[in-house]
Amino acid sequence: MSLKTFVKSRTFVVQIILLVVVFLVLSWFTMLMLKVYTHHGKTRHIPDFTGLLEPEVENMVKQHKLRYHIYDSLFVPEAIPGSVISQHPQAGYKAKQGRTVYLTMAAIQPEKVMLPYVVDVSLREAQNRLENAGLKLGRVEYRPSEFINLVLDKSLNGLPLPNDTMLIKGTAIDLKVGKGLSNEMTQIPNLAGSMIDDAKRMLYNVGLNIGAQVYDRSVITTEDTLMARVWKQNPEFLENQYLGLGSTVDVWLTVDQGILFDLESIETDTLYLEDDSYLTPEE
Repeated sequence: MSLKTFVKSRTFVVQIILLVVVFLVLSWFTMLMLKVYTHHGKTRHIPDFTGLLEPEVENMVKQHKLRYHIYDSLFVPEAIPGSVISQHPQAGYKAKQGRTVYLTMAAIQPEKVMLPYVVDVSLREAQNRLENAGLKLGRVEYRPSEFINLVLDKSLNGLPLPNDTMLIKGTAIDLKVGKGLSNEMTQIPNLAGSMIDDAKRMLYNVGLNIGAQVYDRSVITTEDTLMARVWKQNPEFLENQYLGLGSTVDVWLTVDQGILFDLESIETDTLYLEDDSYLTPEE
């Protein structure tokens, strides 16, 4: 039988039809299995795991047919050690069953870092080294020395610190710094509108110390403390106003937007004259 005759035969037509039917059936079955495997159209709200310990997390993911993975841990003083402090996706997010929820847990032990070498370097360099290591600059005490702004010694709560000491991350280290051999003076910086860390840095850069830190009633939480800004300082910032090296400056801080807005308005609207008096635009 020739090829032309076979193509026109009943047998060939039947085989083609069977092939098409088998292809359609296999395609339908494959799509059905994909829907079953991927749980197509079956979504559920992800629960809130915040504050739960790992055994509680395990029970909850089983109930909701989810999975979880701990991808990070952070030391948070306010959190219960070993509890969940954040999650992704967030609570309430719609997801299919079997979805993995990534959790950040509160570390049981605080992270420790090594104290860097900060003696015999400038105060600014010492501050950079402390911050890069995850530590903070505490109180700066100025001592007579032939070297100005050179770090002479380091301590914690009045006790000397050996090199390479392991400390809890975020610990504030006190430094003794040279102020020269004479009664040198330095100009008072304007701290208005600065956060406390920036205010400290500005004072340290000119050889002064932070004094009392007074927070008003608007500062309630730890986050408020970090976001508060200076609205008043003593001694005040004045042109050509100087203090002796190592002197302290007290600051008052707030998160009250009304006070901060008034402060910004004063700074913007005040026009200083050559004789150190001032006028506002209204005058």
